[in-house]
Amino acid sequence: MNTASGVFFTWFLGLVFVAGGIVFMLFLDVNNLLYGMPYLVIGALLCYGAFRLQVSVKKKAAAEHAESAEPPPTA
Repeated sequence: MNTASGVFFTWFLGLVFVAGGIVFMLFLDVNNLLYGMPYLVIGALLCYGAFRLQVSVKKKAAAEHAESAEPPPTA
């Protein structure tokens, strides 16, 4: 999923999970780590995946641009 909307929703969902995990850890009295840590980890993994997807798309575009560029003429 390397469309702009897919990356946006992956970032959005990851940030929602991170925020939910932090809210659970701060405001639950009992078992706050039991409920908060999985949400925080899932959100961090989603955000990291979206970040790596953007990096790989940029690298691929740069490689294609470098490949399509003509070399300078030699005399």
